[in-house]
Amino acid sequence: MTWGNLISASVRLVVFTPLILVRYSANDIAFWYMLMTINSFATVLDFGFYPTFSRLVSYAFNGLTSISDVSVNKPNHTSSTNWHLMSRIYGTTGAIYSILGVFIFIILIIFTYDPINHVISQSRTGTKMLWIAYFVFVSGEFFNFFTKKYDAILIGTNHVALINRWNIIINTFNALISILIVYLGGDVLALSTNHLLFSIILCLRSKYLEAIICERKFSKMTFFDFDKEIFIWGWTPIWKSAILILCSTGITQASGIIYAKIGNTSELAAYLLTLKLVSTLAQFSQAPFYSKLPIFSGLRVKHQLESLIKLSANSIRLSLLVFVLGAFLLLFFGDYCLYIIGSNAQLIKTEIIMLMLFVWFLERHHAMHAQIYVTTNDVPFYKSAIITAIFYIVIAYYLLPHLGVLAFPIAHGLSNLLINNWWNVKLSISSLETSFITFFKKSALLPFSILIFLILIKTLLKYV
Repeated sequence: MTWGNLISASVRLVVFTPLILVRYSANDIAFWYMLMTINSFATVLDFGFYPTFSRLVSYAFNGLTSISDVSVNKPNHTSSTNWHLMSRIYGTTGAIYSILGVFIFIILIIFTYDPINHVISQSRTGTKMLWIAYFVFVSGEFFNFFTKKYDAILIGTNHVALINRWNIIINTFNALISILIVYLGGDVLALSTNHLLFSIILCLRSKYLEAIICERKFSKMTFFDFDKEIFIWGWTPIWKSAILILCSTGITQASGIIYAKIGNTSELAAYLLTLKLVSTLAQFSQAPFYSKLPIFSGLRVKHQLESLIKLSANSIRLSLLVFVLGAFLLLFFGDYCLYIIGSNAQLIKTEIIMLMLFVWFLERHHAMHAQIYVTTNDVPFYKSAIITAIFYIVIAYYLLPHLGVLAFPIAHGLSNLLINNWWNVKLSISSLETSFITFFKKSALLPFSILIFLILIKTLLKYV
């Protein structure tokens, strides 16, 4: 999530979410948040193409002279953009996204049809309308996916601020229309239609912006021009990123889809609502860090490690502080706010929320360190991600019948603690050629201390 998305996300969280919880039944709330879970799961199905191609674009934009290992400390860049390399990357990106878009649409239907059928079968609303809403919503995900092709170019050429300005307008307008639909009594089909409409608008927006940046150079490049050498260059980090994303974020989002097949609608609504709020906090916290990724890649190419250390540490600290602020609001005011508005869905138990927040904080920390290391264009985390995913599935499988939704954060935390929480950080620190203690003090110590303090205070207030 970039800064430009924060305004619309804030409007959705503060106004749209309460309206949904008050105006819709528990069944419809569960259905809508199931669609939101599908939206998050669709992001995972990018398979690592978006971050990889935006990184390759950033390399060419920062003057990488040839396809090479950017982690090698040797002169391999110039002060000006390598437009020949850029055109090869551009054509390959267009070719891959054109083919992959259709594939993603089919995959989404296959993996979500059965869980959504379980939710719809328990609904008292017209099932035909809900099925139409489902297919309309998933159609919007096709356009959201294809938008990433254009955004990879915009992000890679460091036009984050340009995207932000447009996002503030379009996404805020989208949020306001969604609010108006619910306020006037519109159903989930109307919301799904609005989702599709704005997905198309965002896709056209990104296409237009790509065409006008950099003196319109991209508008003169061939859209569909597959380059085998470029694909091979990017393939290793792509498939490794795909495994990494599917086995981390994918597993977390899939928990909602899995629970949809076994939980009743009120329990499902509570879990999906809580999961959405915690994941929204995580998305909010990404902005201070992920908006700097093109700069990180540029500094890595130029081997300016001191600047990279300073900027990445500051970005991590600010990102985690944003997460902790959201955690404070959710822990101390979440239940009260739902009570005040008369919500038809509740949050899960406070103890589970505290565990979720702690686990997600640690995950955000090691995920940002992974992104720092990935600026070397090496993605070694796929093996650990596979091991983590296996442990997650095994732990959740055995605990879910006994502990319910508590099984998910326990499995999440234990599986990450096994490798990811420390190994990702170790590789990142090594690539920066600094020490963990020095970097941790500059980046995560303050937000970590505040989070522990908040959890202790909330525990004392509940049990003392």
